[in-house]
Amino acid sequence: MFYFNKRIIDSQKLLDNLKLFSNIKLCAMVKANAYGFGMQQMVEFLQPHVEYFGVANFEEAIFVRERTDKKVLLVGKTYQPYDCKENDISYAVTNIYDALYSPKGAKVHLKIDSGMHRLGFCSRQDFSLAIDILLDKQVEIEGVYTHFATLDCDDNYFQKQYSTFKEYLALIPSEINPLIHVGGSWAYGKEIPEAQMLRLGKGIYHGAIKVQSRLIRVFKVTKGARIGYANGFIADKNMTIGIVPVGYADGMRRSLANNYEVIVNDVKCPIVGNICMDMFAVDVSGAQAREGSGVTILYDEKLVAQKLSTNSYEVTTNFNHLRGSTIVCR
Repeated sequence: MFYFNKRIIDSQKLLDNLKLFSNIKLCAMVKANAYGFGMQQMVEFLQPHVEYFGVANFEEAIFVRERTDKKVLLVGKTYQPYDCKENDISYAVTNIYDALYSPKGAKVHLKIDSGMHRLGFCSRQDFSLAIDILLDKQVEIEGVYTHFATLDCDDNYFQKQYSTFKEYLALIPSEINPLIHVGGSWAYGKEIPEAQMLRLGKGIYHGAIKVQSRLIRVFKVTKGARIGYANGFIADKNMTIGIVPVGYADGMRRSLANNYEVIVNDVKCPIVGNICMDMFAVDVSGAQAREGSGVTILYDEKLVAQKLSTNSYEVTTNFNHLRGSTIVCR
């Protein structure tokens, strides 16, 4: 099938990113379609390099399990512990009830809420009781973990979380030896000697994706021409306009209208007019463009994040909606 639109994944960049974490076990987070990079493609590519794959829900876990023999860890909430056991999926135990409903022979990872305040144990008494329950039920406590909220912006709060995490680790009975792991690529630069594994997302994917399309129409307009919904742009001179078949339904945020440049024939071309659901217009006057010319839409996720006052995670996951294909360049 022919697609105008493509996610292009740079495999060498992925490998270069992985080299930064070469002396510790890795759990590659592939939730949310691998942060917009393509879950199937990333599982296939990353499995020789990681010990675990991390997902957010049971549906994602099954999808990954069907494509790899590596361990799969469901870090979000699940109400399907028996299904997880039957499919060899490890899952998070975050409170006493999770422990009580865990079946014999399941593999679980106890999550500590050390200060992120999402999921996890926030009572040391409950944590110890959950361990007793799980051991009594012959549930395998495969791991214990936490997630840090401020690795890149508030070291004092990180230290507070880390101190809390260590207090929980000290409660683990000597007869079990769970895998200790922490989340966040920035954790690699911290002193966390207890950590045996890192859960990585953008640490793997950073800078490795481009989103490309093609012009589906090129035409000339005269000064004063009005382009797009609500007359979102009025030409201040004669110019050449190109139409790109990507819109906000594909993850192209409307707030980039008149505020961002795409690349056509190595020339940066500004978006003109409001971004529509399925397409947007660009000024290609200086690009010698024609119908079918290639367009690079996403080439610097940090730049887009700055323009949108968000982070690069949201930028790449927005393009989960892209109507097109995903290609891993090897």
